[in-house]
Amino acid sequence: MKNNNLEDLFKDSFENFEADINPNVWKNIKAGIKEGDSGVVAKFKFNKIGVNAIVAIVSSIAAIIGTVLVMNIGSDDSSRSKPVNTTHDAELNKTVISPQQSATTEKGAPVKEIEQKANCSNIQNTNNSGITTDQITSENIGNIKKDKQKINSIINTLSEEPVALINAYPIGGTVPLFVNLSNKGIGKTNKWTFNDGKKSTTSANPVHVFENPGVYTVILTSVSAEGKTSIDSVEVEVTGNSSISPIPTEFSPNGDGINDEFVFKSQFIANMSAVIFDKNGNIIYTWEGEGKWDGKDSKEKNAKIGTYFYLISAVGVDGKKFEQKGSINLTR
Repeated sequence: MKNNNLEDLFKDSFENFEADINPNVWKNIKAGIKEGDSGVVAKFKFNKIGVNAIVAIVSSIAAIIGTVLVMNIGSDDSSRSKPVNTTHDAELNKTVISPQQSATTEKGAPVKEIEQKANCSNIQNTNNSGITTDQITSENIGNIKKDKQKINSIINTLSEEPVALINAYPIGGTVPLFVNLSNKGIGKTNKWTFNDGKKSTTSANPVHVFENPGVYTVILTSVSAEGKTSIDSVEVEVTGNSSISPIPTEFSPNGDGINDEFVFKSQFIANMSAVIFDKNGNIIYTWEGEGKWDGKDSKEKNAKIGTYFYLISAVGVDGKKFEQKGSINLTR
């Protein structure tokens, strides 16, 4: 039997076989047929057994085809398996594969083994602080020691009980302002300075009265039982309770020393102006700030007896505004 007839026979036999066979499979089958064909045909001619021999030949060649299919399908499945992406795996494991590792991988070394070695290398080169051993230099060690010393210094400073620690209430208000003071520290000897013109005191818990508006710095100098001296301070803001007393309605500038001046009292006034005028609107006398009228005009002559008018404008240290107007009767 000719080679072509045998090939046609097997193609007809497997015509309905729907396996996903690579085109190279048929080339391998054909090569197998050629290798086994001459022996099979010779045996056929020698024994002269006709159709039975053909069946035997079909069985033999089927075995060859089966072997080739298994080999090729296995090879095809292997070629279709997911390729090893060493770069991707290295990125996932934060590992860079060296050229030597890449060459080993191409020769067939397991990629996971390489990754495990790389991971072990990373673990060995990393300490608990997240700094690799390559990064730890003498300079870094020096910085760590300096930072530790600084931290210890802060801890020691903040852990110590203060010797002088002012507690003041209230620290602001209008005059007269009573401020209660005490030392919350461990100091045994205290000296209080108020900077308002009054004498300092060594009382443990003084109550100080601020009588004038202003901002005052209260200073505490305290000494501990061990002889350690410490100073603390606090600012107290005192505002004035500004006011203007009732204004008189008459005065008699005759030199007898009784009610000789037109004057009124004011308290904690920042600035003030006053104008005295007659019934015709002529200005008789003026002054700025604290002042008074002695019954004379701007030319230092005695004003005539009669009724005069005044207008007083003022602003207190606490921001209060005043405007007083009225009449005053001048007698002699």
